Amino acid sequence: PRTLDDAPACFSSVSSSFPRGTMNSPTAALKRARDAELAEASDLKKFKADLLARVIVKTIVKEQTTDRSVAALRFNHLPTALPGPATGDGISHTSLGNLFATCGGDFATVYDDEHFGDNVAVVSQFKNEKTTHVGGGELSCVCWVDARGFTTHEFGDALLAVGGGEDNVVQIFSVAEAKVMRLLKGHSGKLVALASGAGDDGGAYLAVLATNGTVTVWDWRHASVRTVFTAPGALSMEMNDQGDVVYTGHADGKVLAWPIVSKTEKVKKTVPAPAGSLAGTVGAVSDSPIASIASPTPTTVNLGVAHGSSPVDCVRCLPGDRLATKSVDGQICVRGDVSKSPTAESLLVTFKVPGCVPPKKAVLQKSLTSFGCDPRGTFLACGNSDGETYVYDLATGELIKCVKQDRDFKHLNRVRAAAVSRDCRRVHCAFGPGVVWRAEVVPGVDDDDGPGTPEEA
Repeated sequence: PRTLDDAPACFSSVSSSFPRGTMNSPTAALKRARDAELAEASDLKKFKADLLARVIVKTIVKEQTTDRSVAALRFNHLPTALPGPATGDGISHTSLGNLFATCGGDFATVYDDEHFGDNVAVVSQFKNEKTTHVGGGELSCVCWVDARGFTTHEFGDALLAVGGGEDNVVQIFSVAEAKVMRLLKGHSGKLVALASGAGDDGGAYLAVLATNGTVTVWDWRHASVRTVFTAPGALSMEMNDQGDVVYTGHADGKVLAWPIVSKTEKVKKTVPAPAGSLAGTVGAVSDSPIASIASPTPTTVNLGVAHGSSPVDCVRCLPGDRLATKSVDGQICVRGDVSKSPTAESLLVTFKVPGCVPPKKAVLQKSLTSFGCDPRGTFLACGNSDGETYVYDLATGELIKCVKQDRDFKHLNRVRAAAVSRDCRRVHCAFGPGVVWRAEVVPGVDDDDGPGTPEEA
């Protein structure tokens, strides 16, 4: 790793309006009312399901890209982003689950979904411009990483990893500081997915999947590589919260589990991360200040015949040692005990999202889609090929809501990403030319007599 003395000036530009004070009075009053409503609920799951059943499309966000869909949309649903008070120890434990991020074209944008009343607001925007450090170009994936212990910003911080560009780099930027903190280079192919895990030694792991199946696992705080391995045919990737297993979804319908941290590593002491901005390049694994491991041996996760030979384009770890997977035909599978006994039969529920047309093999890499869940893994939102987003109960597979809109974007109708807010009052999806759709609960308005799809601003 090397220190970039001229950072962040020569990094790609980041602009930020990170909230630095208390909420305004109307927003604070709305939050108090919602908190009171939540406190009165006798059945929390039913209360949230009822909210999701009432969402209607209310807000359309149009991003800069005009000829393609937003490629990724992720809420900051890290374990530390669950609602809860700050610790007051000077380290960033602040709950920032109100934030979600997107990437489309050469932009990545962070939004505040809660603190501006019923509006959504841009908090920070990153443009992947060509500089002396990076080649610039289109971004393909985003991932939140754990900021605990890394920043002492008085209002807390959120760190977003963005991947892609002409030189296949990963840049991790601070939302609060509007500054790129880590630059990870040297990946051997176009980037497909990013995944992070907290780990026992301070939240240091970030996995990067390239189109050629190469997975690079970084100790991102030190900008150094822990291990590199090849997962042939991998299209999607996830890392568990502990940061010791990477899961990959493959073109042949299989899901593999790759152990990346040995038992002896877990007892090693944490090496403090250097201050300031660092850059690292894929090279000698021994560069890591924490001992690295050899290429791991994978285990095939037993999903029965859920996906058959249909490519698996989304994998998500859920609380309770569960793993949710999706294939391009819309088949979703949830299994338990994934870390304890991945080869055992432990399917919890399977269901199929209607209207999902598998993309042709020639455009598969450019047509991958993802689903999203609330932080507790109770509900799941997933779109289809016709611009429709479905919300399900993950315990039963029961359909709660189908969010529709009345516009036809032809080849851009496929919902590339969907997400559920932490309070289950909003469902987001991305499809159309740079459009993010926000469906939410409108008090006093039911779906049947709602306003329908709003006009674009």
